[in-house]
Amino acid sequence: MISKELPRFCTSGRAMPHPSGIITHYFSCKNVDPENQFDLQRCWDLMVDLNLPKEERSRYLKFPDSMEGRAYASAHVLIGRGGEVWKLVDFEKQAYHAGYSMLNGRPNCNAWTLGAELIGTNTSGFTDEQYEAYAKFIVEMMGLYPIELDALAGHDAVRYEANMAGTKKAARKIDPSGKHDGSGDNFEWERLSILIDQLSS
Repeated sequence: MISKELPRFCTSGRAMPHPSGIITHYFSCKNVDPENQFDLQRCWDLMVDLNLPKEERSRYLKFPDSMEGRAYASAHVLIGRGGEVWKLVDFEKQAYHAGYSMLNGRPNCNAWTLGAELIGTNTSGFTDEQYEAYAKFIVEMMGLYPIELDALAGHDAVRYEANMAGTKKAARKIDPSGKHDGSGDNFEWERLSILIDQLSS
């Protein structure tokens, strides 16, 4: 794991001493730099710029029709197509990754879960190296913190659960499965589960 921590303004700075879940996302530069959409450094650069107002961005989202305000987007790790794992945020600090969310009836996943961004898109799927690296990361985190298998979920699923349970309705998410309720086929949850089981035995 390589430490590539995001600037302080990319997180709230709030403490999270005992993370007890992990939320899976995908991330890429597909919409701003398609020729380098899976490049780890370019993705890191984009995440930084997402957390700045337009006039302060240095690389991306500077065009006239780009959003003016910041997006509040970060995660604890970024996992590249070759299995590289970059640590972006201290594991005992909150990141801006889940937003309006609920998992197993518990709301506000930012306050108690880790966020993992796998480099990919809604149609790319993920590589063997990513599944293996992610499984190793999960097993390592389960050894350090009170994280159970039923507290692993996709952003799509935790947003869907929150929308179904609450009066507020937020925009649907499709990461990482490709479908807003988590039932798409872009992410192989069973494969990940088998890898976790093999590494844990």
